[in-house]
Amino acid sequence: MKRMLTSLILVLFTCSLVLVAVPAGHVMAKVMEIQSSDTSALDLRLTLIEPNGQMRERRIQTLSQTKEGLTSSLTVFLSPENVRNTRFLSIEQQGGRTEQWIYLPALKRSRRIGSSEEGGSFMGSDFSYSDMASTTYDEKEAEHLLLDEDATSWRIQSTPFAQKTYGKTITVVEKATYLPLRVEFYDLDGKTLVKTLVTEETDTVEGKPITKILTMKTEASGHATRLEMLQTRFDIPLNSGYFTLKFLETGRL
Repeated sequence: MKRMLTSLILVLFTCSLVLVAVPAGHVMAKVMEIQSSDTSALDLRLTLIEPNGQMRERRIQTLSQTKEGLTSSLTVFLSPENVRNTRFLSIEQQGGRTEQWIYLPALKRSRRIGSSEEGGSFMGSDFSYSDMASTTYDEKEAEHLLLDEDATSWRIQSTPFAQKTYGKTITVVEKATYLPLRVEFYDLDGKTLVKTLVTEETDTVEGKPITKILTMKTEASGHATRLEMLQTRFDIPLNSGYFTLKFLETGRL
């Protein structure tokens, strides 16, 4: 279940377009299985979009590595100047926990993200710290129900067994690629739509389909955050030293 932000947006797979009764849990397991890679390096453009249409752009880089089924990720803000060198570290632990820290260069120190902050905004975006750590695709951590399907997609409801930030999600999964085309995030009451994640554009990297542009919108405020993949690399050599508190705080290996 626990995956970094790119685990939600990079899903790789192919299948037929024939209508077949496929268990919802199987579909969501494939979504997670096919997206996995030993390492990844992503260059991203993050755009904060105000309800009045005003935009603020940020450039970030995200590195990740997965060892023994556990994923660590590091996100570094490259621009603008007021957030440059802000660094965010997420380390998945055994038992489904994810530990997170953020380094703020203005304060010249790092701090751990507490459990009470999981639903808070990540650097002013519409993604929460919880979104940066997880999805609800693992059958061990969520119950999946097929709501309906058509010739091209499934619509699946996922209800986490341990409800912390969301009561459920509803995901539209494309049959041809296993890409999540739309994800609705509901409050703990299971009825109130909190946020919606929409895939705006897809692409192919090394013969594999990926989500290239996606937008997360907060329903109550109308604020949105767009992420655009500028460059993606998979299964490349990465120094494990990137995923340590030392690098988080110093920016040096």
